[in-house]
Amino acid sequence: MTAKTTKSAERARDKHTKTSGEGTPRAQLSTFGGVFTPSVLTILGLVLFLRLGFVTGSVGLAEMLLILGLSTAVSVLTTFSLAALATNLKVGGGGVYFLISRTLGPAFGGAIGLVLYLAMSISVAFYTIGLGEAVASVVGNPDPMFPRLVAGASIVLLLLVAWAGANIATKAQYLVMACLVVAIIGFFAGVADQLEPSLAADNFWKPGRGISFWAGFALFFPAITGFTQGVAMSGDLKTPSRSISLGTFGAIGISTVVYLAVIITLAMAAPLARLQDDTAIMRDLSLTYWLVDVGVIAATLSSAIASMVGAPRVLQRLAADRLIEPLEPFAKGAGPSDNPRRGILLTSGIGLAAVALGDLDMVAPIISMFFLASYGMINYATYSEARAASTSFRPRFRFFDWRLSLMGTGLCLLAVLAMDPLAGIAAGGALFWLYRYLSRSPKQARWADSTRGFHASNMRTNLQNLSLQSDTTRDWRPVTVAFAPRDPERRHRLRGVAHWLEGGAGFTTIVRIVTGKGPMARKIAGRIDLELQSELSGGDDIVYGRVVAADTLDGGVSAMLQAHGIGALRPNLVLTSWFDDDFDPQKAMDHGEMIHTAVRHGCNVGIVHTPDQGWAKLHHAAGRANPPVIRVWWTDDHTGQLLTMLAWMCTRESILKTASIEVCVESEDPSATARVAALIDDARLPADVVGTASAADFNRLNATADVVFAPARVRHGQVFGPGDQALAELVKGLGVSVFAHAASPFELDVQPDETDLAAVADAQERAVALSSRADLLSQEAATLLVSAELLRIEQQDGTRVSSDSFAAVEQQARQAQRVYVDARTRADEAWRVVRELDPTAATEDLKPQDWIGTRRRNGPVTRL
Repeated sequence: MTAKTTKSAERARDKHTKTSGEGTPRAQLSTFGGVFTPSVLTILGLVLFLRLGFVTGSVGLAEMLLILGLSTAVSVLTTFSLAALATNLKVGGGGVYFLISRTLGPAFGGAIGLVLYLAMSISVAFYTIGLGEAVASVVGNPDPMFPRLVAGASIVLLLLVAWAGANIATKAQYLVMACLVVAIIGFFAGVADQLEPSLAADNFWKPGRGISFWAGFALFFPAITGFTQGVAMSGDLKTPSRSISLGTFGAIGISTVVYLAVIITLAMAAPLARLQDDTAIMRDLSLTYWLVDVGVIAATLSSAIASMVGAPRVLQRLAADRLIEPLEPFAKGAGPSDNPRRGILLTSGIGLAAVALGDLDMVAPIISMFFLASYGMINYATYSEARAASTSFRPRFRFFDWRLSLMGTGLCLLAVLAMDPLAGIAAGGALFWLYRYLSRSPKQARWADSTRGFHASNMRTNLQNLSLQSDTTRDWRPVTVAFAPRDPERRHRLRGVAHWLEGGAGFTTIVRIVTGKGPMARKIAGRIDLELQSELSGGDDIVYGRVVAADTLDGGVSAMLQAHGIGALRPNLVLTSWFDDDFDPQKAMDHGEMIHTAVRHGCNVGIVHTPDQGWAKLHHAAGRANPPVIRVWWTDDHTGQLLTMLAWMCTRESILKTASIEVCVESEDPSATARVAALIDDARLPADVVGTASAADFNRLNATADVVFAPARVRHGQVFGPGDQALAELVKGLGVSVFAHAASPFELDVQPDETDLAAVADAQERAVALSSRADLLSQEAATLLVSAELLRIEQQDGTRVSSDSFAAVEQQARQAQRVYVDARTRADEAWRVVRELDPTAATEDLKPQDWIGTRRRNGPVTRL
């Protein structure tokens, strides 16, 4: 694709952004008028004419150049990120807020959008106070209140200009641009015959009464913040993605050259003491002082116009997204251009308040802090989008690299903490609070962003790491598949019990199985799936839903348990709901077969019984004086330990959080109480062993418990509980109950491995070396055996072959074979030692018949 074709496609793509969030047509601004002009006029404004000399005189030429370089680095790196985001999506109104929110999501975007709006609104006060100081200097009025009066009057004037629309404000900036160019030329023309290169050497280092580097950075940085003024007009641009990139880079390049030239010129024109004391030094050195006066007034006025026009548009987009309810009225615009007049009024009010409260040097660090925070988030948003490996991240900007965005994030964070650590921490706390508020807001708007891709990328990495670790019960977490019944109330209760058993550490999937064949069964399954997802969307617990269409119930259960999960995240607990009042022998038989299928697939199973009376009693337990009681019926096998673990999981995050766990041991041996109590104590579980009992006492002892955990087993399609009693009879008179069976070994107290890692490493290195030597000897022996076999064939064909030659080769082959066998034996012994030192090490070798079609990694042979 040619460059011309790419630009045409980009313009066509940007046509879709010609409307606001309400669908109203917007004014169409070009790259020069919509991005370059407001950006360059804001950068080359107040700081250039009224503060650059003071900062240079206070920190010296060396540090001033470093401040300029650091500020430019922040702006350039952020612009790289802006260009990547702007050329990757259809840019709507709201500028930086739009880009961040559509990349990192509404919570991050809303927090940064609000902070950015406040920063731009306070910038109006910053620039108008500077305008007031310039006017006071021109008219010679020493009254300290005079600049504030001028600033207040200017804000009212700017309100009228912005009220008329962005087009009028943009056209006014062209006149300001001309005045600014004339002022800069007048300064260089006037100072040309006063330059002394030797003076620059004297001004190179910081003076004795100067300010710190970061204090100078805080005063200078508001000048650089102007590079995002054009981005704020994104909703009014003809081609936002192209204009933002070209216009912003152009403004940064031109303004950096101008600042560099002015800094060096000032250092060669006046000593540091004069630069530090005379804030109007550029006026004094200019060819004609009134040229600089006109330039200062024009530059500060244009910067204030850009902020007055841009800030309400950020607020309008933030309000249109309905993230913060009190701001929603500001989404309404006026006229064909959807001019945000309500936002203009609010911005003017904030500007007037800032003028009344502060002076120029107090406002500058606040603006720097806010803008640095937003720039850091721009860079982080781009880094997040790129590192998430999102398939939708395809920016047209060719020079983007995620490392640049990460560097920009780090620079912004460093600058915030270096300027004022306490203020930086406070700003970070405010942003975090806003983020938490927006992330929990029920009215939060949703759209596609990179957070899903970021989580998916992390999940992929975590699943890969999880698959490399051995699977033990030391950190057992329930990955539950709950086969839900048709009855919605039983399904709701099964979901509740599954949530208890998660204990805040597992995963639950509610599954419905639709039996049938053909398209009709799949259609019914699709409809039920929609209903299930809608049902599961409510509630505080996070539960997933699946609907499976299968020929038979047993086939659906088998297919689900084999296919569910990914990597090492496989089902390890199956839950089913027992019948309450609609018990049917045939249904019970099908239910038993379903449980039996789950056991055959190696899944632990739990049968949940939630009768109406028991369920109501449990949910009213919070009002009782005594906490709920969980009773565990212990058996001396893996099931007993699984039951105790499940009972404890219920007390982590559920209505059973205050429940006490009582363990009753099914045994006739009185000493079993102490033994089980010691085992549970070693496992650090808060359970009390209350004694022993026989299976015949099961119902009597557990009738008063709020929740009962008991063992179960399946035989011939029927489910039995303690004492081989049928479950249908056993549950009568019980409250909420869970009957479980451990289908795989389960231990409560699995201690960490005490393997000597150094010894394991040495043993593995030795085993690998011996295996490599055996492989080489195997190849040599094979080569000699083939040679001997070829000689044998030639002899049989009558070819003259020396008997001595054949005997020598055959002898060598046999000797090589013996050496190989000895080497292989040594290697096998070495791997046996590794297995003894670390039983989890993968040291299993393949049989000789499997050698073909294999390759060797760092260790034993593994199949391709």
